[in-house]
Amino acid sequence: MKPRLHVIWNEIYCKRCLLCVEVCPVQVLSLETNEIMEKDGCIRCYQCERYCPDIAIEVMDEKGKG
Repeated sequence: MKPRLHVIWNEIYCKRCLLCVEVCPVQVLSLETNEIMEKDGCIRCYQCERYCPDIAIEVMDEKGKG
């Protein structure tokens, strides 16, 4: 699992379907060099976590815990 600023991404579980990228209302997630990348601005809406069919992304709470 690779931690980002506010999300934890599991590269093994992820099939790169891009649902997390598409449902992000502030467009902070993107697929670059075959990895999900996170830019500044995550509002912790949990949409990426909720819609991921592979349970490959987890949003951390404000204390940095998933």
